[in-house]
Amino acid sequence: MSDRIPLPFPTARVIVVSDFNCPYCFTLNEWVHRIGAGSRVRWLGIEHRPDLPGTGINKPDDRATLEREVSDVQRRAPEVGVVRPSQWLNSRSALLLQNAVEEEFPELAPELRSAIFQAYWAEGATLDTTLLDRLRGSLGIPPLDEDPEQLDELSTWWRTELDRVPCMLGPTGVAHLGLQDFRAVRSFLNSALRPGTAGAGCQ
Repeated sequence: MSDRIPLPFPTARVIVVSDFNCPYCFTLNEWVHRIGAGSRVRWLGIEHRPDLPGTGINKPDDRATLEREVSDVQRRAPEVGVVRPSQWLNSRSALLLQNAVEEEFPELAPELRSAIFQAYWAEGATLDTTLLDRLRGSLGIPPLDEDPEQLDELSTWWRTELDRVPCMLGPTGVAHLGLQDFRAVRSFLNSALRPGTAGAGCQ
């Protein structure tokens, strides 16, 4: 836990700050759904690595970082089944789509974000418009107006206040930073999403 973080907007839900090209974020998303809280969180997509290419070959340093992070997740959460993608890709198009769906079709947002994560980290797909259009269409979501300015503003807020992914923020701004273990994630969600037991008091 850390000090309270200013939220980007008022909310009664837990905010999950995440990026599709982060293996730790994929793992957290899988755990959140395993706990049964997928539809009870507000997901915010931010660009944590805007320098990554949309296509092409990664730089040697980036390949080494990807290998290290994937190996770490595979060791810590083998049940998730993370597979190292052939390329570490820019996620901007996926983030723009998902953030728009979180706003316009929140009831479909959990399924879409899981499908995007699974396609990239379990199936080795490319985060291109063909994939995104297919996944959106499979859920009956029409083309949406995406907001690059909102994504840039959220990414700027994240760099100023948090500067790591994934992270979760409770409605009061209390923070759960990075990918901790499954029990810590479950404990944070339970305490943030469920009212406490009533205690003694005057009537």
